[in-house]
Amino acid sequence: DSGLSGRPPGEGEVDPTKTTSDWHSQLRWLSSNMDQRTDQTDLRLMTLDQLPENVMTLQDGVALTRSDPSRKWDVLLIGGMHTLVSEFAILARSFSYLYESGVPVSAISPDAILMGSDRRLYIVSNRLQPKEEQNLDEVAARIAPEVLLASHDSKLNESQIVYALAVLLHECVLGSPPWSGRDATEVADRLLSGVCLLDQSEVPLNPPGLKGLLRDSLAIDPARRPGTLKGFASMLEAVRDGERPRSRSRSGSLEPPRLWRLRVALFGVLLVIAALIGRFAGTEETSFDMSGELAKVMLIRPLPLHGEEPPVDPFAIRLFLRYELRARSQTQDPEVQRQFAWVSLRAGRNQLARTAAQYATRIEPGRPGSWVVMGISAIELGDSGGVIEIERGLELEPLDDFDRWSLVAGNLYLLRFDNALEELKRMVVTDSGDADLWFHKALCEMHMGDLKSARTSIDRCRKLNPLDGWNDWLFAEIAHADGRVGVTRETLEISQARLHAADSLALRTASLWDRLGSKKTANDWLKRSRKNVNDWQDIEWRRGGRIVLPKRAILFLGPPAPPETSKKTSE
Repeated sequence: DSGLSGRPPGEGEVDPTKTTSDWHSQLRWLSSNMDQRTDQTDLRLMTLDQLPENVMTLQDGVALTRSDPSRKWDVLLIGGMHTLVSEFAILARSFSYLYESGVPVSAISPDAILMGSDRRLYIVSNRLQPKEEQNLDEVAARIAPEVLLASHDSKLNESQIVYALAVLLHECVLGSPPWSGRDATEVADRLLSGVCLLDQSEVPLNPPGLKGLLRDSLAIDPARRPGTLKGFASMLEAVRDGERPRSRSRSGSLEPPRLWRLRVALFGVLLVIAALIGRFAGTEETSFDMSGELAKVMLIRPLPLHGEEPPVDPFAIRLFLRYELRARSQTQDPEVQRQFAWVSLRAGRNQLARTAAQYATRIEPGRPGSWVVMGISAIELGDSGGVIEIERGLELEPLDDFDRWSLVAGNLYLLRFDNALEELKRMVVTDSGDADLWFHKALCEMHMGDLKSARTSIDRCRKLNPLDGWNDWLFAEIAHADGRVGVTRETLEISQARLHAADSLALRTASLWDRLGSKKTANDWLKRSRKNVNDWQDIEWRRGGRIVLPKRAILFLGPPAPPETSKKTSE
């Protein structure tokens, strides 16, 4: 079946040296037959007419994050740089698929990559060009040095596409390509100088292995780069998981045995020295780095509410798997244990969350964060006594941002929106640029009936982070509560792609369409929100898009208004 192979019928493997007409026809065929393919995980490809409204390209993302990439990518993407690196690994496999299908790409513009509302990156096929049609002065900073400096035309190889993709990743993490210039001549002069922006930058890149991999992938010598796009993708995934992969030279030369033995001996000496240094100096730095990574889970929205779906998130699961062993070995570090407790809770490991929180409270019993996590995890395990531990935490004074967010989380979990709002108002005074603060502030104001303030807060949130489907949902809920039915409907229609980001978002979207009277659309969204027919059975709807699932409301906490009937209809 030609639809499964990703290539036109009867053509098989397409020679990359074919004409530009063949290049364009093959790309058009791949784009038009995406719906018929069964292996779409290897190819993220869209056309301009498939793009939803109000979406951003990677060029927009670079512009928004250029002033402080390490912090601002955390705003655009949950998981920040780790998610970005993971998505670039998928892009590498997509460009590998294109290369194998006869569509090699020598330069990749950030305008050709779409930032989907589902936190994924997509290739916009209409914005790709074959090498022969590109303006050399415009793409000089994005093509491999040997392509730029070549005296004759030759076919592209994968290491040159690796270079082009690495340039794009470099631009995301440092704000510009490694070598820039007004034209091809200026870029070539800077290339020949051998000093790039990556070498001059003193900004530490996170994940730690990213800088080394970028340096290899942007090497002027093609033999030092990853040889294949799939290999580059595997290295990016290793970097995401905390490793430090390096590309090996593909020159094929053999070193003399004596030199090889000398290198092995030197490596052994360095290993011993590193072990000694690490014993005395490494533990504190490692704990600090790990704690910073674990802290990102607190940014996952929304914070859990009692009775709703389990507070489990894929990003939290990934961090849990990466740091579990290290975190469990540092039981005397209360900071690590507090953060790890929250990560475990959001990863669905409630017993481990409770254990880690207990370690933290034994060392620092006056910190509210660990008490709140301990109580929530107990309730998630079915122990209603956990509310006592949450209450204990809410009585304590916060000492840092984790404690302050924990107070918000504890109050929200117990549906005390007024108390949560008071804490959020204090926090927003000192950090008015945090989109998550404005989101939860708007959520609390909506549940309390202050729709004017809720509207102001969600507008501020959407301005700070225009790519989040949760913002679109809350904006639509506030508009519906305010009687602006037309705005609600329009928001749901133009934000469809972003509202697909999570099953729970799709579920709440179904509820909104149901309340708008569009039963068929509501049923379609309900189907999208379910992995199987038993999901969301006997759900009870509450005002403001709140839900209560069977056997999860063990405290019998009421909503801010009397509950509606258990039918899945209107408010």
